[in-house]
Amino acid sequence: MVGRHVKLAEAVAERSEPDEQEDEPTRELDRYGASDDSNDSRPLSEHDWHHERLLAGTISWSVFLVLSLIVLVVVIAQIAATGPVGLSHIVRTQSNSGSASFQNGTPPTVTAEAAFVYDPDLGLTYFAKNADLELPQASCTKIMTALLAVEHGNLDQVITVGTDAQALVRPDSSYMGLSAGEKLTLRDLLYGLLLPSGNDAAVAIADAIGGNVPNFVAMMNQRAQQLGLTHTHFMNPHGLGEPNHYTTARDLAVLAAAAMKNPILVQITSTKEYTIPKTSTHKAYDLMTGDDLIPGARAPYPGAIGVKPGYTGDAGYCQAFAAIRFGHLIVGAVLNEPSWQVRITDMRALLDWGFEQESIAPAPPPVPWSYPTPES
Repeated sequence: MVGRHVKLAEAVAERSEPDEQEDEPTRELDRYGASDDSNDSRPLSEHDWHHERLLAGTISWSVFLVLSLIVLVVVIAQIAATGPVGLSHIVRTQSNSGSASFQNGTPPTVTAEAAFVYDPDLGLTYFAKNADLELPQASCTKIMTALLAVEHGNLDQVITVGTDAQALVRPDSSYMGLSAGEKLTLRDLLYGLLLPSGNDAAVAIADAIGGNVPNFVAMMNQRAQQLGLTHTHFMNPHGLGEPNHYTTARDLAVLAAAAMKNPILVQITSTKEYTIPKTSTHKAYDLMTGDDLIPGARAPYPGAIGVKPGYTGDAGYCQAFAAIRFGHLIVGAVLNEPSWQVRITDMRALLDWGFEQESIAPAPPPVPWSYPTPES
């Protein structure tokens, strides 16, 4: 394609050059400026004739240089759009979400019952296994809770914790540790929701944003429809097992991508630890993330920005995950993994695979509790 552009530029330049095979009589006629409508019949001097030739040559080279510059800009734009080394894809199928599916090479084998990986910016699906199978999502539910909170709430608004939130501070529930009557900002509750996966924080947020839990759940399902999550339905804001509460790997990845468009949520989901000092309205909190991929975690992946892990006996180990490397965003989800160790293995393999499709080398082996750079 570049060769064709260059040849086109050369051809135009050649046509702009004076014809060296021009008949001598014609050249002499032009030299003396003869024309039917000329009012000046004076012959051109040798100096004027050479001046005109020089001017014509200058214009020809100017045209050639401009066309060459256009070709160069087009080539650079094409290279920039394909990533660091160039993007090479083979089209396979068209996914249900409307994004084209691409694979270059042999995809990894994953243990998860369902998995999905794609580039939301390009709309390209890179991996799908049982992508539309409806399954429990456990605490990955909290991605929607957090998204609605930042869309409808004020981060600095003060929320009073109710008894219904405190009721979820129990051994069979992940929690922030809220007590009824405490007053915290929505910002602090979001950290409590997403880092330690606080079910109590989910209810406190639902009460504040929706007025009560049922109203908030209705908002969750409405937002799911707006995002095109046709195989997702919520029954609560936290993800504890309940009939008719489900999602798919594809829907969960799309939801995670929507959440990662919000810089506030990216800041929270990529945070390892968050401390809330004690005040007159609440006790102190030291919140730690359960995400194994973000910097400082037990299996950090370069450029990981979240999103949210989950677990229940029915759902198994789940997670929506995302990473940015060399300016490329890859988002995915796994559902019903047998253990957190296998979940880590699958997620890293899927991220490597997604980035490989965009000509980015696999990440190095994880070093627990380290802080790899996105360019690693």
